[in-house]
Amino acid sequence: MIAVSTVISAIALNLALAGVEPAAAPALNPPVPVRAEHGRLPRLAVELDSGAVFFGEEGFGSGWKYGGGVFFRTGRRTGVEVLLEKSGVPMEAGAAGLPGSGRMSMTSLLLDGQLYMFDNGRVLPYALAGIGFIFIGYSPDVPAAGPEMDFVDRLALQIGGGVVYRVAGGLSISGKARYNLVKTWIEELPATDPRRDDDPYAQNMLHLYGLELAFGLRFSF
Repeated sequence: MIAVSTVISAIALNLALAGVEPAAAPALNPPVPVRAEHGRLPRLAVELDSGAVFFGEEGFGSGWKYGGGVFFRTGRRTGVEVLLEKSGVPMEAGAAGLPGSGRMSMTSLLLDGQLYMFDNGRVLPYALAGIGFIFIGYSPDVPAAGPEMDFVDRLALQIGGGVVYRVAGGLSISGKARYNLVKTWIEELPATDPRRDDDPYAQNMLHLYGLELAFGLRFSF
């Protein structure tokens, strides 16, 4: 027969063990801190850039452009940018059928769609295509003796591509190459007929296809 003292000792030991919680075992695989994503395609960004513009039409020189825009992300790898740009190039005498030399200026309000190769990363290359309103001006070096002449403002297409390189935080460097495909003609001022009555196919059409190379800064939010 088991002694009463032995049973009492066993019960006391079990009660003591039940009141002591086992120490937590050290984690074999401690959690690794998750690093925040950098260079992700932003929801909103502001971009300022400047660069050079070149025209292939005979008698037109090269010049400088500058401008800025606002970028909106519309999908995982897509976005839309609204831009306002200004450029100007010299013109030789006889260019575009004008009698004297002068300078052509362009003010462009553009809407470009952008398709990115990646949606995240330090380097984000993309292709672009868009449309814009092009307001073209002409300033002769010497006032002409005859009637005043000017370019017709037109809609134009844009195609090209670029790359965005994240420097730090919301600051990135951008580079862009874009063709601005403008078809227009020269008219005598003041224009008397409504623009809708002009037949573009009856005009001496100018193909002002300008290549723009620009670098700038993008501020992401």
